[in-house]
Amino acid sequence: MRRPTRKIAAALAFAAASALALAGCASPQSDTGTAEEGQAAQLPAKVVIDTTSSTGANEIAKVGGFFEERFGELGVEVEYTQLGTSSQMLEGIASGNLDFTDIGYPGLPTGAAAGVDFRVIGAASSGGGDIVVAAPDGPATVAELKGKQVAAAKGSSGWALLVRALADAGLTTGDLELIDLKPDEAQNAFLSGQVDAWAIWGGQAGALDDANSQVVVSGEELGLIPGAIVTSGANAENDAVLEAYLGARQEAIDWYAEDPDAVVAAIAADRNLAPELVTSFFEFSAPLNEPVSDALLAEYQSVADLFFAEGEIAREVEIAPLLAEDAFQRAGLR
Repeated sequence: MRRPTRKIAAALAFAAASALALAGCASPQSDTGTAEEGQAAQLPAKVVIDTTSSTGANEIAKVGGFFEERFGELGVEVEYTQLGTSSQMLEGIASGNLDFTDIGYPGLPTGAAAGVDFRVIGAASSGGGDIVVAAPDGPATVAELKGKQVAAAKGSSGWALLVRALADAGLTTGDLELIDLKPDEAQNAFLSGQVDAWAIWGGQAGALDDANSQVVVSGEELGLIPGAIVTSGANAENDAVLEAYLGARQEAIDWYAEDPDAVVAAIAADRNLAPELVTSFFEFSAPLNEPVSDALLAEYQSVADLFFAEGEIAREVEIAPLLAEDAFQRAGLR
């Protein structure tokens, strides 16, 4: 196992210099031209990696310098972006401006229904922390959300939790007034009483406490569904790229297992956050880097079926064809 011997400060300096906007960050193919250099011609000149999740394996690999080391050996430049929402991530993959991201499970059926060419190469996180909250004197059960105004970023894991919880209660989003708001907008609306409830990932709700909110339902109650590691169809077929990417993620996972304090300190410095806050994020959701199991694939498909049945996507989709089942084997990790 390779340990993170590089200096964190150097890695952070590189990361800061690399944090460019996504626009124009397409990954053109290298063009060498001789038969001897045919393998190199299949490598991208650059890969763009989304690090939206502050406790995801992509962020840990970034601050540890693992991506630069692995892709640097291939002569491939690494660039980072933070996109924030599943829809933006899917747009990035579709436009060729994003190569790798960790996406919440609702992005799989919505992306598939939209015809985005992407592949699922693994499980990305434990999937915890999603909640629906209401004011202390507001709705106390999912059934009591009927007819209420509920804020949620459509396509997010918080929104998906809401859809699942409503279905369990015999309701749909049509039985309430769903207001599509980004997390910062939704938090303001919730705290000012403009909406009755809010569906959100707990790590994005820093202003909530027992004095201003109560949990109506949580992901733990309904069953956690891990997020997915997603890439383009072309990257999923490139063994060298998969080995570099998944290998760097595994180094990140191993580093966190060996020295979580160092990882927390590095992320806190990179994100300008208090270490205690970063630690709390890890309590919501732990990073994963492993193949998609049959059981998890079944969970993904059940969500896709639910979304179609509830009218949240326009057509039925099958998740299995999107799965690159042998990605970890081809990367030399299984």
